[in-house]
Amino acid sequence: MHHTPLMRLLAALLFGGATLSTFAVDRIVEEFGSAPTYPNIASAVAAAVDGDRILVKNRAGDIPWIENITVDKSLQFLSYADNGFFVVQGNYSIVPATGRQVTLIGMRNTAGGIQAASGTSAVRGTRVRVIDSYFVNGGVQLASQYFDVDVVGCTLQNGTVGLFYGNVIGNDIDGSNISDEGISVTPNVGGFPLDTCAIVGNKVKSSLSYEGIFVNSQHQVIHIRNNYVQHGWMGIEVYAGNTSGVQNLIWNNTITAYTGNSTTYGISLANTGSGSIWEVMNNAITRTWNGTSRGINRDSGNNGQINVYFNHVASGMSIPISTGFTFEGNNTINQPITLNADGTFANAPGAINGGNPAAPFYDLDLTIGDAGAYGASYTLTNFHPLHTGAARVYMAGHPFNVRQGSTLRVRAVAFDR
Repeated sequence: MHHTPLMRLLAALLFGGATLSTFAVDRIVEEFGSAPTYPNIASAVAAAVDGDRILVKNRAGDIPWIENITVDKSLQFLSYADNGFFVVQGNYSIVPATGRQVTLIGMRNTAGGIQAASGTSAVRGTRVRVIDSYFVNGGVQLASQYFDVDVVGCTLQNGTVGLFYGNVIGNDIDGSNISDEGISVTPNVGGFPLDTCAIVGNKVKSSLSYEGIFVNSQHQVIHIRNNYVQHGWMGIEVYAGNTSGVQNLIWNNTITAYTGNSTTYGISLANTGSGSIWEVMNNAITRTWNGTSRGINRDSGNNGQINVYFNHVASGMSIPISTGFTFEGNNTINQPITLNADGTFANAPGAINGGNPAAPFYDLDLTIGDAGAYGASYTLTNFHPLHTGAARVYMAGHPFNVRQGSTLRVRAVAFDR
């Protein structure tokens, strides 16, 4: 039996957040409200206990609540209005502590972001979820060993995401004016069971001198899948890789150099560790910049196994695919690839139905899979458009190839109020 499309698998498998306290209450923030409401977000946080929800009513005219907030408890921040944003301005600093869980759903932050405050916890001991939020001028920067972070379904209009452990799923990230990677995952401590870091279904635009996606990790299995990356230097760059022999995946990404000031690289692998395995498959790589460009690049220091197959690099690249990979096969380098603004193909005859032809990689319409971000079951259309005002399953783990008589096991992760 062929795999079932992602969003149809999961109707009955929504998982809500855990309740931390039997006595947790909702703390309502309301301008000019009367007790028991709170006159600002800071006072509600000060009064809260672990497990409380902070429900924010917007000020008249959606003027932002202008506060810098330090979060030192396990709390959820939500809009009082159903399926709406709560509008704020300022930085939300998360104090790490073992067992702490902080969830922010539906924040619209006009100038500020999410950042780490001083403190310590166990490695990955502080759980942070930033979901369905909109950052006008700010990002999510929790690059610390203490945090385990999910950034899901968010728009960052002028910001970037940095973390050590967690997942980045279904976001629209514009860091083209920021001196930083669009998404960076750089853990530095191991010692826990090997799990997966999913960088899936994102639209990422990076600046002239930084990577769209940068990963340097030997402590998680890396899945970089179905992202649309616009860059000015490197689209995706990876180092290290787990040494347990578990495959790291760079699958079905669409990558274009929209600008540049030196050589640009679509996918670059460097300093991969001995024992690591990297599978580079079904990617579509092109450019609109006219300078020196490389498609899939084997940089220095590689000691891992790197397999490169069923990728499509647009004609005219200076070096379409480096030599010296462990395996190369079924790639094309002589076909045009031009894109529409959303990353769909305008003209890419080699990439249409040009992915791995095995049934587990078929498109949702059960035709042979396209290369690029809109191909296969994790197609970008599963994650975009954003901010639909509905509960959403944002990721699933499921078998890609189920044989007759097997039990289909699906683990889904979702958000709702």
